[in-house]
Amino acid sequence: MFEIDNIDELYALQKGLMEIRFNAADVDWAVKGSPFLSRVHERLVETIIAYHEEVGESRKAQGWRDWRRFEARAMERPAVRAYLAKMWGELPTPEAKREAVVDQMRPFVFSAENVTEMIAEIEAESSKRSAI
Repeated sequence: MFEIDNIDELYALQKGLMEIRFNAADVDWAVKGSPFLSRVHERLVETIIAYHEEVGESRKAQGWRDWRRFEARAMERPAVRAYLAKMWGELPTPEAKREAVVDQMRPFVFSAENVTEMIAEIEAESSKRSAI
């Protein structure tokens, strides 16, 4: 299997995934919303945290844990909301909608309440878009 054993390469991959998943505007929806990519991104951040723990850099590891808290993500939250609001009506069931929200919220750590809040925000934005 593919392996990266250089922390700088892990950081570069992390930055690239953040750009593609949350910042770039012209990204194919199937890439941006890929559940596979979201799980890879989650595992990547977990690997970065584990690396820092293994080399005795517990403060850096904690910094990454703090970074992962979804409540603290001011930039990514609106990106998740805007992306999913565009496709919300195409998702056939409440379960599919919840799954899409969870996939988009990775690699962050979040609660069921965070997911419910995001669903409400997305539904409100989707309704606004439909009214236009």
